[in-house]
Amino acid sequence: MKDSVGYVVVSLAGLLTATVGAVAYRSLAPWGAVMAILMVLAAAIFARAWLSWTGLGLYAGLWGMATLVWSLNGPGGSVLIAQDPLGITWLGGAAVAIVIAAVIPVKLLVGDDVTP
Repeated sequence: MKDSVGYVVVSLAGLLTATVGAVAYRSLAPWGAVMAILMVLAAAIFARAWLSWTGLGLYAGLWGMATLVWSLNGPGGSVLIAQDPLGITWLGGAAVAIVIAAVIPVKLLVGDDVTP
């Protein structure tokens, strides 16, 4: 049961951080992008700590799919994630944040008393 709830929570975290980040990265430039990237980092660390590699992979996959949708042109030609320096910073920084969550040692995430 814990794993089922974990998968739902991690899935929602991936979708929500992609959506909130896509909207908020332009607010108070460049600090909106910094805060959105930190949000992705925190959620990725949470996903890895709770469900290990499966959780991080699920989070990263859903974050990537949602971010791809938000970066496509809309029906009127509008786009939510623009291809400008701030948009590239948001996309690249969030991807680096997910990689950072992947390389954090397990002992920092779960401690010495818990086996992953």
